[in-house]
Amino acid sequence: MQLIGQPIKHGTFGKGIVTGWDETTITICFSAGEKKFIYPDAFSKFLHLKNASMQKAVQELLNKREAAKEAERQALQELRERNQLLQNLKISPQSQAVFNIKPDQYEELFSTWSVSTGGYLSGYSKGEPRIPERLKPNSMCLLTECAAEQPEKERRIIGAFMVEEDFLGSHCRDGVIHAHPMYRLQLRPENQIPFWPYVVQEPEKQRWGGTALKYMTNKTGERILFDLKEQLSCDESQECVEDFYQYYCRLNRLRPHHIEAGGGQEQES
Repeated sequence: MQLIGQPIKHGTFGKGIVTGWDETTITICFSAGEKKFIYPDAFSKFLHLKNASMQKAVQELLNKREAAKEAERQALQELRERNQLLQNLKISPQSQAVFNIKPDQYEELFSTWSVSTGGYLSGYSKGEPRIPERLKPNSMCLLTECAAEQPEKERRIIGAFMVEEDFLGSHCRDGVIHAHPMYRLQLRPENQIPFWPYVVQEPEKQRWGGTALKYMTNKTGERILFDLKEQLSCDESQECVEDFYQYYCRLNRLRPHHIEAGGGQEQES
């Protein structure tokens, strides 16, 4: 589209001819002299081309820009609403989930980054998807594994992820929990750490049972993530784990910890 030379009309200055035009400015020669306007914004109020097809093309450009601005405003509003939700979120002391992952579930788990809560084992809802009612945007899904031939005390942590920012477990009717797009972690075998010492020390109490998930406290989740952060201090995924840890602490209103240089005691930030 070439606007230079095109007849145009202004609501105040009357008829004119376009003498200059680029992506941000249009220059028009009127009987009263030459005037510059912001392009294409001026067409929404003051300017109108005589050529109908060109006027339509400019109007379509205006519509696209307005749609983009509206989408930006909507995204900003949604961000504000999410932040407000997180600020007002009622924190339950046991809103973290621990999952039992079987070897044949690995590929699907780490390709789709989603887990199933399994089904109810008894009662009126037996066989139906288990609803993770305790989970909210502050919740982490800790992924653990214990091979069939190993004793339960050998259960290890193989990964973790935060739930999505708008996730409410009470609304999760299909029992499928999807990972947050940023805060997710898959551990290599050499970086996997034992799970049970964080929960119970007595071997006779280290039992999983038939459920797909259990719940743990928010403070236990913080300790696990902190130790993983230290475990991976020289690993290429260190920054990812640090961001994960800080995000988890912020949402659960827990003070992050750090280790003093030179091997000092663990301190609160």
